[in-house]
Amino acid sequence: MNTLIVTLDAVRRDHLSQYGYDRDTLPAADRLLKAGGVTFDQAIVNGTYTGISLPSLLTSRYDGDSAVRSGPTLGSALPDNVRTGAIHSNTFFASKFDDVYGMDVYEDFVGQASHDEAVPTTNKLARRLFDTVRPTLQRTGLFEVARTIQETVVPASLIHEVAVFESAETTTDRALEFVRQAEEPFCLWVHYMDPHRPYAINADSPAYAPDLGRSEILDLMASAGVEPETIDDDQRTLLVDLYDSAIRYTSQHVSRLFDGLADDGLWDDTSVVLTADHGEEFGEHGLYFHRNRPYDELVQVPMFMKTPDGTPELPSRVTEQRELLDIAPTVCRLHGVEPPAAFLGKDLRESTTREPITRGSFADDVPVVAVRAAGWKYIDIGEDAELYDLDVDPDEQHDLSVDNPAKRHAYRSKIPGRLLEDGDSGVPDDVTDNARERLEELGYLE
Repeated sequence: MNTLIVTLDAVRRDHLSQYGYDRDTLPAADRLLKAGGVTFDQAIVNGTYTGISLPSLLTSRYDGDSAVRSGPTLGSALPDNVRTGAIHSNTFFASKFDDVYGMDVYEDFVGQASHDEAVPTTNKLARRLFDTVRPTLQRTGLFEVARTIQETVVPASLIHEVAVFESAETTTDRALEFVRQAEEPFCLWVHYMDPHRPYAINADSPAYAPDLGRSEILDLMASAGVEPETIDDDQRTLLVDLYDSAIRYTSQHVSRLFDGLADDGLWDDTSVVLTADHGEEFGEHGLYFHRNRPYDELVQVPMFMKTPDGTPELPSRVTEQRELLDIAPTVCRLHGVEPPAAFLGKDLRESTTREPITRGSFADDVPVVAVRAAGWKYIDIGEDAELYDLDVDPDEQHDLSVDNPAKRHAYRSKIPGRLLEDGDSGVPDDVTDNARERLEELGYLE
């Protein structure tokens, strides 16, 4: 028996037809459902961005990358006779952990080309000069003026001249190589970056958007990231169209991966989990992409699973909450081993109550932690907090924290104290210059 974990970067649940969306953006998911698979209606991530979310998935712990360095991982927990692999092009992992995840094969594509050589020299000099004087500019209040000048001299289309992640096509090609070289049961994790901004940058013919030039896409992304308040309705519509097109493009290559398993006679004997590392925002709470607090547009993601026996213990749709922490324990059980005691998640097939915790916010300089339980969401923001009744206010527009101090206290007590004190952004201090530049281009660093 084999397992395949497919994660999509930045895909929100409500942009899939399987959850009621009017566009069929991810038809690949239907392949799982036709094989007797399950749709999870409330799948919650444990981090609002990749640097927290994916380490939590692979370690079944809330501690971000520290869990990777200090405890068991999915790769180390599986039996020796299971060949393990990780294939991705997300910079939060590139040249950061290497084999720390305990995987037999670890591919991040970073070594394929020299990013330093590819970026124009004038671009690099301008950016390094700006970074050098940044502290002085911030102290004197001239930072925003200088950034405007920098963006005029070095436009986003030039900064992003080099692709910042490998395409879904290349990622799938490498995944199929792994599958065809495996001579024993395998567990393969594949992460697709293409739904991440810059949207549809690798799609030759976007399914729902005009075929824009590369610089047009990149300049639009820069505007939404730097000055979200300037985005008008037409620009927002274009952003959504490009985003949906990126998901549809990715789906084509996820389907190709599934087809490859079928062609090799492995599909029926392979369990598959298909999900996302976090969602995406389009101005619902003032920002774009995924820099905000743990609102549902960022924390609710799609999740589908199929197993060789058709998961008879579950209905075709599971309405109770599940979380990404649950994936590693599930995969362990599918391979016939008990999960390590350090894993906090439960088997996805267990219908026990979950109260998912989600960390992270690029919009704040204090630890931000949310708990989602019993129809409510509590968000702790340093000395501040927000509280939402999700049954009445699913869009999280009416903060009830001031009027409900007892409920606020009760929900805060559900969060481990160490998470309220830990301000780790998920970006290590020793990140390489190559990875740091890619993080800047993806919008994680400024």
